[in-house]
This record gives sequence, structure tokens and C-alpha cells, in this order.
Amino acid sequence: MRIIAIALLAASLLALSGCATVTGTLTGAFTNAVDAPAENYRANRAQFDDVPILHAPNALILAPVGVATGPFLGFAKGLALDIQSVIGQVDYADVFGSYGPASIWRPFTFRWPIKDRAAAAPRESSSPSDPPSRK
Repeated sequence: MRIIAIALLAASLLALSGCATVTGTLTGAFTNAVDAPAENYRANRAQFDDVPILHAPNALILAPVGVATGPFLGFAKGLALDIQSVIGQVDYADVFGSYGPASIWRPFTFRWPIKDRAAAAPRESSSPSDPPSRK
């Protein structure tokens, strides 16, 4: 009974979510097997250049970790990208059509650029009692 409840919960979450969330969840294990070692290399390029043997443990350790964590990270990144798409911070062309940092095919990449940082910043409210700003 518990397995059926978990399966129904997972199906409900996928049915109520957007394209990137579904894609990230379903492909996360495979794409994160590549992206986890690749992101580790990107973050530590100098160490890998100095000690090239690090490529072997990087792939042998982080690829299985990527498979295990991929569906969760793919779901989380996909959900974030769907929300950002709705509010106009990313384009689905960047999410699905590239291997850039905002790509759903890179679930282990936690930072990505948004279209308009000014739109994401909280706006200052001006009230009649506020002094006029000097420019």
C-alpha cells in the first residue's frame, strides 16, 4: 500500500509540474552521471591540470553519485527553471536547446544566469513621505 501511495504522489507531482520538471526528473539519473563529474572538473580545473590522475576517481566516484542523486536534482532544477520561465527570467530555448548552465541537461549545475537581474531585485517603494532622490 505504501508503494502505491508513493507512486501516486510521484505521478501527481509530475502531472502538476512543467516541462523542465518532468524532463529533469525522468532524465536526471543519466544526465547527472555526466554533469556531476563535469561540474567538479569545471570547479577544480587547475587541480585537474596539475594532477591528471584525478580524472579517474572523479569519473568513478561522481558518476554513480550522479546516477543516485540525478532524479532529485533534476526535479529541483527543472522546477526552478519552470518557475523562472513563467516569471520571464529564462527562455525554454536555453533550458532545452543548449548545454549551458541553465540547461536541464545539467542537473548538477546549481548556478545559472538569468535574463534580467533587475527584474529579480525587489523594487523600492516610494511613498509621498519619502524624500526625492538626487541624481
